[in-house]
Amino acid sequence: MSEYKALNNIAYEHLRGMIYNCEFEFGKIYSETKLAAQISISRTPMRDALNKLAHERYIDILPNRGFSLHTPSQADINEAYHIRLMIESYCAGIVSTDYPTDHAITTITRMEEALQQQHRLLENDEAYNISQFWLDDLAFHKALLEHLNILSLIQQYESVMYIFMPHHLIRDPSIHEKDSSVFERHRSTLIEHNNIIQALKSKDRNNTRSAVYTHIDSSVKALILRMKKDQKTIDSSIKGV
Repeated sequence: MSEYKALNNIAYEHLRGMIYNCEFEFGKIYSETKLAAQISISRTPMRDALNKLAHERYIDILPNRGFSLHTPSQADINEAYHIRLMIESYCAGIVSTDYPTDHAITTITRMEEALQQQHRLLENDEAYNISQFWLDDLAFHKALLEHLNILSLIQQYESVMYIFMPHHLIRDPSIHEKDSSVFERHRSTLIEHNNIIQALKSKDRNNTRSAVYTHIDSSVKALILRMKKDQKTIDSSIKGV
């Protein structure tokens, strides 16, 4: 049983890593059998891993066909917005109150390191990668949650973070480094992240919550605009056929 669980987890982590690294594309159907063979795992733990990813809404399972990336609905976005706002505002308020204890300083240092890495990515055209930027972004935000070290809170948070994956900002992997609107959103993210860090150090809970709210609100609005733009492109393409 323990070996099976290990295989289940290996398959899950491998597939989620592929999703985070944009190795799957929107609109394509992927084979469970081929992926199981690719990582030398039987279909049973692979199927369980896919079911878990579907439950977390990373993917949609297509009976007798395979699976594809999940496209967020308006309800998904609304849910993600409120869950992020509640969890991050709460955690940030606690970190701000705890500052300057050693634990709070360690948390903020982790956030600063993630922010510095994001700066390095944007300053170096050759190093810039939308997937890595998102992973550093996730590290920045999860540091707040891990300050409390409540596993169920982190799991709830991760269940909605798929909404903000790189796929939903830009769906063509061939132009990740060339999309100016995404690049500019990333620049705004750096400013907003820095504002959160400064608010945390101010020990002002209201200021901290305001900085978190501004950042999440901006992120969601950018995502909605991007998805509307993508839909218009798709609609125009369909009409032109």
